[in-house]
Amino acid sequence: MAVLNILVVDDAAFIRDLVKKAVRDTYPGCQLHEATDGGKAISIMKANKVDLVLCDWEMPEVSGLEVLEWMRSDERYKPVPFMMITSRGERDHVLKAVQSGVSEYIGKPFTRDNFVAKLTKLVWKHLKVKPDQKAVANPATADSASLLGAKPASSPASPVKGADLGGASVLMGNAAPAQKAEAKPASDSASLLTGGSAKAEDKAPAKAAARARGLANVRFGNGGTVKLVIKDISLQELIGVFRREGDLPALLEQAVLDIVDQENGEVARINGYVRMMQAQEPHPDASTIQMIIRYVDDDPEKLATLSRFIAKVR
Repeated sequence: MAVLNILVVDDAAFIRDLVKKAVRDTYPGCQLHEATDGGKAISIMKANKVDLVLCDWEMPEVSGLEVLEWMRSDERYKPVPFMMITSRGERDHVLKAVQSGVSEYIGKPFTRDNFVAKLTKLVWKHLKVKPDQKAVANPATADSASLLGAKPASSPASPVKGADLGGASVLMGNAAPAQKAEAKPASDSASLLTGGSAKAEDKAPAKAAARARGLANVRFGNGGTVKLVIKDISLQELIGVFRREGDLPALLEQAVLDIVDQENGEVARINGYVRMMQAQEPHPDASTIQMIIRYVDDDPEKLATLSRFIAKVR
């Protein structure tokens, strides 16, 4: 197998480690370089021969788009494949990347299988190098952190749309929910959690919802989504509760949070992972789950937006 020189660029160490592990499993013996921002990535490419770039979009100082534009203006790197890895999946962002010469595009969060599929297709198309078939066929042999939140190959994720909780439809997991409560219009955070028809044992979470500090839309690596009622929030992590509809996300699973300031529409889009989950009722069929999501972003602009939101709600 030819030795590949691959550059991984992301300001979040957690994401870099996940991507590097998946790359090493797929292409054993490859040479990996890493950079925490676009400026350092360009410096590495000037000093080393790089065959493939896997790069985040939103980074301090020099963005991933600027790295891509630099590469396409440099004769040595004009043909080098570039995969954009980003939580920005809006159509205009995709178009910008395509117009700038991106080779492949993958949105955060993503599963290991999805990432490896795009990676191997890209490498074969541009570099004619085949992956290690054992690693591709057996992703479960990698450790839990390297799975990027993916479910085992024997039980692929297929998100199921949950009940309409006052317009906040919940997409969760990869199996049909055990029992859906009849949805009723929700006018506050408490009814979002209870679906408007809480049982006696489900009344306790309403107290937590009454102290809600806002809402956050969360996307998980398996394709599921959930709307979290925020109980507490800091510059390091968010604690929230949500209505269970189907399988739960895995611990350490990749997550992207959209925290919206309802007053001015400003959105803090933060990358993170599931650090903890806890049932709010003392039985296996608990319908309300508390979750802690730890951030992995170090982008000053994102943290500034988050700080403004925290100042309003705390």
